[in-house]
Amino acid sequence: MKFLFKVIIVFFIVFSFRLPIVYSSVVLSMLLSTIYYLNKRGSIPFTYFFQRYAAIVLIATVSLAFIIFIVTVLHGTDVFTGVQKRIWVQFMMLSALIFALPLLVEERESSAFEEIAVIICYAYALQGLIFLAGYLYAPLGDYLFNIKSEDIRAKIDEANIDRFRLYCLSGIVFVELSASFGIALVLIFWLQLKSNHPYISGWKLYVVFFFIFLGTAFAGRTGFIGLALGLGIWLIVYRDIIFMFFKRNFGYLVAVFFVLLIVYAFVLKPGQRQRFNDEIFPFAFEWYYNWRDYGKFEMKSATAIEDHYFYLYDETLLRGHGQFGDDKFGYSSTDAGYMNILMFGGIPYLIILSIYQSVYFIRPISLTRRNNFNKNDWIDAAFFIVLLAYIFIVNIKTIALGSLHVVEVLFLAVGSTYVLQYYTQKEQNEMTG
Repeated sequence: MKFLFKVIIVFFIVFSFRLPIVYSSVVLSMLLSTIYYLNKRGSIPFTYFFQRYAAIVLIATVSLAFIIFIVTVLHGTDVFTGVQKRIWVQFMMLSALIFALPLLVEERESSAFEEIAVIICYAYALQGLIFLAGYLYAPLGDYLFNIKSEDIRAKIDEANIDRFRLYCLSGIVFVELSASFGIALVLIFWLQLKSNHPYISGWKLYVVFFFIFLGTAFAGRTGFIGLALGLGIWLIVYRDIIFMFFKRNFGYLVAVFFVLLIVYAFVLKPGQRQRFNDEIFPFAFEWYYNWRDYGKFEMKSATAIEDHYFYLYDETLLRGHGQFGDDKFGYSSTDAGYMNILMFGGIPYLIILSIYQSVYFIRPISLTRRNNFNKNDWIDAAFFIVLLAYIFIVNIKTIALGSLHVVEVLFLAVGSTYVLQYYTQKEQNEMTG
């Protein structure tokens, strides 16, 4: 029951959806955490706000807001209002996570990194289950769709986007939600290399992975980049014993295959199966359908990226225009992340965002080098590097560096718990040594 409570707290923080009275699920997570602390401890801990790593991230976030404000002032633009709101929401989500950390890692400080990774995976599996329920049960799907803001619903109609992408209990949708699912996929592969956690082994592993994968298919294909990166590291580590792994897990793999086959063939109604065939599969696996029908491994969104990158004037590269990419400066409209960043603040702003994003990873990666750098340390370092590379890859498609606040929260979660775990284990070793 306590584990489920932790999953719900993380779910409320990372998906940040609107609620009556309390305004946001993030606020509700803080209220629930406060009640827990008062009942369990008799006081409210602010321990991790003073953790150097977490404090630096919060200061860096505030500093980024100030830099964006300076850029807009220098250029005389009014972009800051919208960006200011996003950074405020991001700061609130980061603070909520730090506030909840004593609850999330209580009595598990020596394995805090593993614990938070498992909780995140379950939170995203729960979102995947909500996606599926909303898709199969029309009244629930309509309700989840209608609680989204009017602007988001209008975007669905204007851009001809599939409605099922809003069948989630999340205030964060489209690319940002999909990108965060990719991080959950990276983490679940990391756990297979490091963990014997009771909640992420045996049949539970396959159930959790299935719903995270399914949630990614509903949210958007960007998350599959995380699947490819996580699987790549997993295959590199397991390359010598890959046959043994499949032999040991053969029973689970066969059982999962037949359960899915039976559910699809006999549990789903004919209309539901047809909707999957007509909507979900072509959307999630567009590359396969293009290969089958046209002999080309490609996706429309990937090939369209080429049209969003073009030559920029020296003035733009040096100082930007204080405004994100559109056709006001003699350029075509663009959604590409790097182009928008350069148009806003030029190369200096891109460097600042790169440094900001690196703040989440420099400390954890440096700690992996402080021991003898054994296999476990190598795996940890590799996955932190993969997560950092992942956000730069996503930024090719959309503005991701310093802009996807749910991604920043997940980075802070794994970074701060890894630092906590390192020093807790070090202290324990010193006491026993």
